[in-house]
Amino acid sequence: MFDPNQHPVECEQYIGRFLAGPVKFLRARPLTQSTRIAPWRLDVMVNRQEQAYVLQLDARGLGYEYQILKALEPLAIPTPRVYGLDLAGEALSIPCFFSDFIAGESLLNPMLAGEAWAEDAYLEAVCALQAINPADLGEAFKSTKQESTEDVLEDVQAYFTEHPLPLAETACQKLQATKPEFPSLRFSNGDLWLENFIVRDKKLAGVIDFQNAAFSDPVFEFLLSFFVEPKLQGRGLEARYCQEIGVDPAILHWYHGLEFLDTWRWVLSSGEGFVHHTAESLETDIKNWLQSAAGEVK
Repeated sequence: MFDPNQHPVECEQYIGRFLAGPVKFLRARPLTQSTRIAPWRLDVMVNRQEQAYVLQLDARGLGYEYQILKALEPLAIPTPRVYGLDLAGEALSIPCFFSDFIAGESLLNPMLAGEAWAEDAYLEAVCALQAINPADLGEAFKSTKQESTEDVLEDVQAYFTEHPLPLAETACQKLQATKPEFPSLRFSNGDLWLENFIVRDKKLAGVIDFQNAAFSDPVFEFLLSFFVEPKLQGRGLEARYCQEIGVDPAILHWYHGLEFLDTWRWVLSSGEGFVHHTAESLETDIKNWLQSAAGEVK
């Protein structure tokens, strides 16, 4: 594993090429990251002032994320400024780029505490992200990923066609028979999890992690945090979000069914649990969802 502390001179030369003024390496600390190779926080002196940057080393989607973040720099939504894309690994013998470090705390704890300002900040930030349009991204839009709800449903059905289960077949049929009118695809960083929203003094300081940025179904994207952390459920935030974007909150029930089935597919195919969800718990969730759907029909 690459450790910047073992390559201080190379880091100074690399960072110095893209910043105005001489750079002195101070220290590097690994940052927590659950879904990719962990980045590093780099503390350096630039023109006699201490500055912090983030060194990204995960080769998967490195160029894509850099391109998206570069396109977002002029926009009002705060995102980290990026520098020095080096896919060939010429500077540090590993593909990399670095970005500004955004100081603050994630929205997770204030949201779990039910702080009203945090809920407002989250909804406002998500809506601002999803208001970004193709013209805002310029040339980067040509390579921006797109994934519709139909794509997700097709993937789920394809998996359970190859690995048939009676419960999955019933759930797929129900989803197909009750499909709502889907909202238009909207932009997202691809992971609206609360730890990717950094706040400072009760205001949004920045949004991070654009490795999976895409135009996708905004409702399906928004529900991720509530699926991952059940403590966020039951506050009416999902319905409030739907109203914010002009969507009937009644469609939330359908999306919950797709969430359960898509996660069940992932858990079965990977052999791993997903946060607090297991194959057994998801099977129960799907049965309960089908029962509640039947009750709605009656």
